[in-house]
Amino acid sequence: MKNWRGFWLMAVAFIHTVFALLMFADDYRSLYDNGIINSITSVQVHAAVWFFLFGQVLFIVGLLVRHYELAMDCKIPRSISINLLLLTVIGVVLMPASGFWLIFPAVFSMLLTKPLPIVQVSGE
Repeated sequence: MKNWRGFWLMAVAFIHTVFALLMFADDYRSLYDNGIINSITSVQVHAAVWFFLFGQVLFIVGLLVRHYELAMDCKIPRSISINLLLLTVIGVVLMPASGFWLIFPAVFSMLLTKPLPIVQVSGE
């Protein structure tokens, strides 16, 4: 199966988000109870919000990768692969006990696949 990387990233994002909802349930309730807007009142709630938001961004990246897999025959721009690698390495270095390790299989696969050629758009 050659079109797995986008699904992989979306699955990691989904698990990340579900884990966030379970782990930070009380913090999300406090956000709601405080009226959502300007309701981040502690470092813990701040971490809960960023944990949730990162899951959403990773899901969007997974959708983008999936698009390239389907529309461009698995050729993903090198800039996406390299930036995702850098993000993953930084995440692993800062938080080695995290799930950042789960992103490596998709990133390595993207880096080992021939990237999209740069297309020059000529002026009219």
